Amino acid sequence: MKKTVFALTALLLLLALFASCGAEKAQSENVSMYDLREAMLSSSDRFENMQAASSADSGAAVLFGNISDMEYEKISGFFVAYAAEGKGNADEIAVIEVADAGDLREAKESLEKHLATRVSLYTTYDKSQLPKLEKARIVTEGRLAVLIVADEEEKVERAFRDFLKK
Repeated sequence: MKKTVFALTALLLLLALFASCGAEKAQSENVSMYDLREAMLSSSDRFENMQAASSADSGAAVLFGNISDMEYEKISGFFVAYAAEGKGNADEIAVIEVADAGDLREAKESLEKHLATRVSLYTTYDKSQLPKLEKARIVTEGRLAVLIVADEEEKVERAFRDFLKK
């Protein structure tokens, strides 16, 4: 009887170890910024003519400075999609993936600063966009900080969360 209890306990501990290793692996993998961007942008037909920049672009560190004041070395990837020039709207999606989960709060705060700058800009540029900016969402999940400025922000957030479930 003792051998059976010992064997079952050992088996349960082994299964728990494998389960925790699998969870750690999933948490440590980088997200494809391209695939995530496509999933989020396809959530609404209003994003057809969005321009984009990402960590895959040349000069990525400089481009990143347009959305965040974080040190570029702290991130493992990013993208930003924004309304094409001359479209005159504040639509924007920005995602920052930090290399260390301990920097997630800083990423979120940097997106909050970016949003405040955008509100200030549109206060003088085009006040009709302010309601969209005021209902903007900044969410975090895993090692990702996300800014969503859109008319259908809930659909975009749902696309983001659905993508992560895959």
